[in-house]
Amino acid sequence: MTDREMEDAQHEHDVRFHDLRVRPALPTDRDFLFETRRATLRAYVEQTSPWDDAEQRATADREFADLPFAVVEASGRPVGYVCVVHEGECDFVDEIALLPEVQGRGMGTQLLRGILRAARRRGVPVRLNVFVDNPARALYARLGFEVERIAGPRVSMRWTPDSARP
Repeated sequence: MTDREMEDAQHEHDVRFHDLRVRPALPTDRDFLFETRRATLRAYVEQTSPWDDAEQRATADREFADLPFAVVEASGRPVGYVCVVHEGECDFVDEIALLPEVQGRGMGTQLLRGILRAARRRGVPVRLNVFVDNPARALYARLGFEVERIAGPRVSMRWTPDSARP
């Protein structure tokens, strides 16, 4: 996330989540990234193939080194992460993951609203992929994301600046 996107995400939290903070991920966050990914994505991965900790850890470490991950903190404690890649003509939400114990409290909504506001300012659409049966799919639809295609266990969705107000 860019500094401005982080500010947008934090601003959204000021009213409801006074202690929520989004910061760039550090090398020391690798264990947290992997543990959060395992806690949030393992069940979806296992729908199509077995979860292999070593393989998944290697993938997570490689992606962490190559992509712009940011850690979401509440009360100074990491509770999730977000990764948004700016791909020229659009922004791609590579991942948003919040620990199961903090899901359903509006944090994901607020993070996405900040991402959508930043994209609206630049006049670019936002894309993401989500597992077909992930409950977050309903959140994306509420925020104005539309299904572009369904391929296997994933749904590709797109939000355009004119689709809905973040």
